[in-house]
Amino acid sequence: MVILTWNDGDLLSRSIESALSSEHVNVNVIVVDNGSQPPAAIPDDPRVVLMRNESNRGVAPARNQGVGLGGAPLVCLLDSDATLLPETIASLAELATGNVGLVAPVFSEQHPEESAGRAPGLSRKAFRALGLTGRYASVRRHADQSSWQVDFAIGACQLFQREAFDSIDGLDSTIFYGPEDVDFCLRLKAAGWTVMQTSSATCHHPPRRRNRALFTRRGLAHARAVLRHVHRHRRSARTVST
Repeated sequence: MVILTWNDGDLLSRSIESALSSEHVNVNVIVVDNGSQPPAAIPDDPRVVLMRNESNRGVAPARNQGVGLGGAPLVCLLDSDATLLPETIASLAELATGNVGLVAPVFSEQHPEESAGRAPGLSRKAFRALGLTGRYASVRRHADQSSWQVDFAIGACQLFQREAFDSIDGLDSTIFYGPEDVDFCLRLKAAGWTVMQTSSATCHHPPRRRNRALFTRRGLAHARAVLRHVHRHRRSARTVST
């Protein structure tokens, strides 16, 4: 389990506690502190390790650091404002076999399309940035399906095979902040891995914040990263079969 934190305070404590309360699996937690002030605090538990960066290195580089510190065949990336149910990790792990490289849950009290679906183009990203929609384009699936293929799932909770991660050299470390999660999933798919979402596993995570401050330094950096991402994957297949 890799949890990235940056000035998250009590949110981090709740996230770690939920991970350690996982049932039917052995969980070790690597916390990567991306330069929090004051530094992040972790519980006195041998299952939790803290790695601290003196400054904010960005999401993708820091998460790669965390994954590199471990050796388990399955890895879960978890946002510091997300909390797991006791059965979440075990349910995700059941599906992460064979060519299924990555599995993501449906977040509690949210539609599946709020956190996964077809790879977004510029128009979908613009609608979301402006607060006109909170969903991504859906994939075709049967009403009774509990698991289905998607192009991508957001990085708030992703469980993947280390073999899949290593096969594409992990997250793109040149991406400081977004959309490293979409890029990761699309590169997994291009390498022959399957990306799935399942309603048999749930996780608590707040809905995406609307009306992001687009014209801040961080917002403009994110916009540049999105444009680069869309150009990189402009020829990628953006549909999935079920």
